[in-house]
Amino acid sequence: GRGGGRYQGRGGGGGRGGGGGGRDDGYDSEDESVLGDIMQAESLEHSLSTHVNVKFDNADDDGYDSDGDIQPVILSPDDPHYLDKDNHEHVSKNSAGEYVYDWDSMDMAALMKLKDEGYYEAVEDPNNPTGFYRPHDNAGQEDQDPIEQTLEWDYYFRDVCDVDNPLLLKPTRPKSDARLPLKPHGPGLDDWLLALADHPSKYAVMERKARHADSAREPRPTFPSKDMGGGGGGGHRRLLPEKEWVERYKGYLYVTGLVPRLDVSTREIADFDDPLHPQGVAEDVANMFEEFGVTSLDVSPAGPTSAFVGFGTKLEAKGAMMGISADGGEGGSKLAMEHPVELHKYEEDGGDDTRDDEKDFASAPGSILRIVGVPAAVSPAELLRYAFPPGSRLEAMFGPLPPERCFRKSPTTVLLDLGSSDLVARAMKSSNVLQNLQACGAREAQVLRAKRERVFDRWAGVNNRFAKSKLGTRLLVTGDVPPQPMYLSHHDTLHVEGLGRGTTLEDLAAFFQEFSADSRDVYGSGHVVRCSRGRPTGSAYVGFELPGEIERVMEKYADCKAKINGAEVVLRPVRDKLLRRGVRDTARPSRSVDELNSDLTDWERHADPKDLAELAELGIDKEILGEVMQTLRHHNRTFAASDQAISGERLYQERQQGTHYRSIVRKYLKTLKGCVGTREEPGLMYEAMFAPDQEVDMGLFDMEEDRIKKLRKKGI
Repeated sequence: GRGGGRYQGRGGGGGRGGGGGGRDDGYDSEDESVLGDIMQAESLEHSLSTHVNVKFDNADDDGYDSDGDIQPVILSPDDPHYLDKDNHEHVSKNSAGEYVYDWDSMDMAALMKLKDEGYYEAVEDPNNPTGFYRPHDNAGQEDQDPIEQTLEWDYYFRDVCDVDNPLLLKPTRPKSDARLPLKPHGPGLDDWLLALADHPSKYAVMERKARHADSAREPRPTFPSKDMGGGGGGGHRRLLPEKEWVERYKGYLYVTGLVPRLDVSTREIADFDDPLHPQGVAEDVANMFEEFGVTSLDVSPAGPTSAFVGFGTKLEAKGAMMGISADGGEGGSKLAMEHPVELHKYEEDGGDDTRDDEKDFASAPGSILRIVGVPAAVSPAELLRYAFPPGSRLEAMFGPLPPERCFRKSPTTVLLDLGSSDLVARAMKSSNVLQNLQACGAREAQVLRAKRERVFDRWAGVNNRFAKSKLGTRLLVTGDVPPQPMYLSHHDTLHVEGLGRGTTLEDLAAFFQEFSADSRDVYGSGHVVRCSRGRPTGSAYVGFELPGEIERVMEKYADCKAKINGAEVVLRPVRDKLLRRGVRDTARPSRSVDELNSDLTDWERHADPKDLAELAELGIDKEILGEVMQTLRHHNRTFAASDQAISGERLYQERQQGTHYRSIVRKYLKTLKGCVGTREEPGLMYEAMFAPDQEVDMGLFDMEEDRIKKLRKKGI
């Protein structure tokens, strides 16, 4: 209870705690008292973690996976659950402007009500100006129930029967008899009690589903290979924010696709180690989110083209994401970017820094056109479509060029082999080619959600049965991990990075069909990562249902690079996090049609031929037993999926796979043999039908023989 130290000889420790009182609590020392508190806390923790559906992710404010996680609950004044905080007698604002519930005021109001009714009298206390209260003496009430003379009865239990008590919550509508799941709540006892109080029906369902090792798998994050994406050197890995920066905020966004700063002389990406470069990225992002109160201090640059943005709450982060992702008005969208695409003649460096593959590609330097300032997300095929549109005069002039005629020297520089120096000179003079390439550079920055990663903390509960996690300091962005349902439903998952904007799930299914034994599920075995505006980010996940399929993919593309729809992509298998308990099972066993039919109908393989022969001599044919066994097998799911399931999913974990049905067949035959009697050995069950001194009548066996003969004549 909330306790409170106002009562003489009771309660102890004021406020909501309720510590030790003046009575002897049975402990002989302070150590035993502390030990008792620890045991009680552990017991409560185990009870809640075992029987209550607690969602720690939402309670700990660790990020959000959907809009529903951060959508505020808004009640109208007409709603019976509406609380007018500004006019409530026990709700006030603290110095920080937050609404707080004044428990002491509520307790004092209840105490004053009891005092007015004559239940308590004031006692002066020199150390406490307000004094304290104690019940009246119970003289002359010796015959009264001792329980009714206690403080708890007066202060708590009596109120239950007082329909005029203003502190009681009166239901505004009758409770339903439906059994409904208890809504998610925090890990504390108060949270659980409040959830029960707000439950709309009389009965609440609380459960904790048992998870086997395979369903406890979690994917390791797959971070981008290069911040600039695609192609050769010059890229930067995503830089994660410092711990102090992460812990300063509750909501996070990730912005990518910014215009990189180019070096004036080389026209390549400027050195990111220069402090002015990250500061410039932070200022650019702060200007984008200026209307949402973001400053450069709230931005943590992650690379030349990306940055993290921190917000005080997840709701602020969501509002900023929705606001900046909305279609721009007359001023245009703040996500619109103009990459400065330029055309230059290719000049050999002549130094040792030139890569060998670049030397091989530019063996004829005069026929190479150097294009700088190209967005990193543009594939060679897309670049050629923009520069020389299909069916146009430019395509006829420069000829249809395959993507192999392009070489990405760096994330922002592409070399194009036009075949001759004359065509290079024409391209340099053509304003149409330059305008087309500049249109290719008109892109939009993308905004994605980010949240703190959850890491293992400790084992909790009785015998350390349950794993607890905590918030880490590393930020994960949408697309760093595959969707959990898809990940658990496939044996292996592959991350594909660098896809073109037009690549669809159908394209991915067609590309990976040759590595799959069965026809691929287009939508169930693929996931395209999208930004806040629903546009592809260039990454996707592909699931493989059977073992060995992903190994065949990596065997063919040993360098982890492939081309899908003209775009060079990077293939990386998604790895499991450390499975701290249990061992991941192998693939689910697959059975042929003959094996499935045998499991449904062939019950004789579980029976002893001697037992079948003995029952046949007694008049019980195998056809009759077959009907019984097939009915037993077909109409009881215990012998189907539950018996054939993999370890961790079976109903009886101590049984081997498929042995439950075998044991029931043998037990049925054994019981049947024990119930069958003959004229020579009628058995105890038959003899028990007669008195001890009565002669056993064998006429029933003659009647049974006649009945069976009649059934045989009818063909039954």
